[in-house]
Amino acid sequence: MNRFSSCRVWAFMVCLLCSAQVQADFICFPKGGSRQIVLEGRVIPGRTMTYIHPSLGKLYFKIEMVDHIKAIPPSTLYGRMNAKAGEDPEEVFKSAIWALKKGLVREYFAGVEKTLKLNPKHAIARKVLDYKKTMDQVLPDNPAVEKELQAVRPNFRIVKGKHFLLLTDTPEKGEKGEKNRATKRLELLEEVYTRFILLFLSHDVELTIPTERMKVVLFNNYADFKEYSVSLSPSLASASGFWEHERNVSFFFDHSTTPLNKLLAGFSKDIDKAITDAQRARAGETVQFLQMIKLLIKIDSENGDITVVSHEATHQLAGNTGLFPRHVRVPKWVHEGLATYFEAPADAAWAGIGAVNEERLEWYREVEPIRELSNIDFIIGDEVFDYARSLGLILNAYAQAWALTHFMMENHPKEFIEYYRMVGELPPDVILSPELLTSLFNKVFGKDRKEMELEWRSYMRTLKTDKEKLLGE
Repeated sequence: MNRFSSCRVWAFMVCLLCSAQVQADFICFPKGGSRQIVLEGRVIPGRTMTYIHPSLGKLYFKIEMVDHIKAIPPSTLYGRMNAKAGEDPEEVFKSAIWALKKGLVREYFAGVEKTLKLNPKHAIARKVLDYKKTMDQVLPDNPAVEKELQAVRPNFRIVKGKHFLLLTDTPEKGEKGEKNRATKRLELLEEVYTRFILLFLSHDVELTIPTERMKVVLFNNYADFKEYSVSLSPSLASASGFWEHERNVSFFFDHSTTPLNKLLAGFSKDIDKAITDAQRARAGETVQFLQMIKLLIKIDSENGDITVVSHEATHQLAGNTGLFPRHVRVPKWVHEGLATYFEAPADAAWAGIGAVNEERLEWYREVEPIRELSNIDFIIGDEVFDYARSLGLILNAYAQAWALTHFMMENHPKEFIEYYRMVGELPPDVILSPELLTSLFNKVFGKDRKEMELEWRSYMRTLKTDKEKLLGE
């Protein structure tokens, strides 16, 4: 086993937020330790190792203090795939889709343009470039929509983005020169918007591009969010965010205000004092450790925001682009499977579309041997969620929906998207019985499930997170 497989989180283990353009190197501290803190992000090597977080600054380490695992940047991997594709337009286009999933939007469009040079009649690539001409246009103001949103919380202010209206009571100024929370949230929503639409356009899905800004509410305090959520439905008592499809509004809160994060923020003040004392004592290794803990506390909050927003915004986008029309009843496994597929894992935020979610994968592995709870028919009939509601196994249901969606989107996207189309065309008043849902699935994939079950389980056995791959686990 690779010696770096000993890298584990000792305290507040969180892999750092990485923009997709950032090289996903790993630093393990302290060097050679049996229990180490693992930091994922961009690393500039040298006698002094520079670790860079894209929004929260830098940390510096003496080379003898850390283990450094160098990863191949996604942009380099894309270059290799693109070169291997040669002059085959379909292979070039496939490599472009891979780049999009990794967040390499510039490389994605370059691949689309190359596809058209090789095949000027490539219809999907043409549609993508036609959309590119309009994707950055700001949607027009609509006072009626703004009035509807303002009525949700009259004392909040509205902040406008290109494709979203954000109602919020978060502070108008950011901390120490940083962007304020509303601006950060709008940027994240736009990120999800771009990737969602481009991915489905790339799979030749006819989307209805929104012509009005979508409505979002961002509470500054978790307590206010929870009180409001419970007033709508007791089932939302433990929600971290949700999309209310009747009013077509997504609701979120600033994760730094949860009881746990407030407690950790209090620790940060104690850490500041400890850092000052360690600097006076010239205890360099202690300083590095304390600075890492302080950074990880901040990132825990940011990653929580990213995970929830990428999940719930996917629900809202599916309902506003016609993929799953709001008036149609959609099986819960379908809606949640798609949202978890786009969801940025909390331990590798913005690792890309279809990133392997460590938590989801662990839950899938836990239940996989119990074939009564882990089989394709049980999932596609939506019985997995019915069963979960009765026995409190909701995390298992989400994991199973994620696992089957991940397998389908990565291995059978054309057929799976055809299944999505059929779901979206169901009559509004249809009863979603297991028999109906199974027959719908059978129309696309056939009735014989044995071969598909074997293929799915084989795929899931080989599925690993990026961290597992790099650390040889």
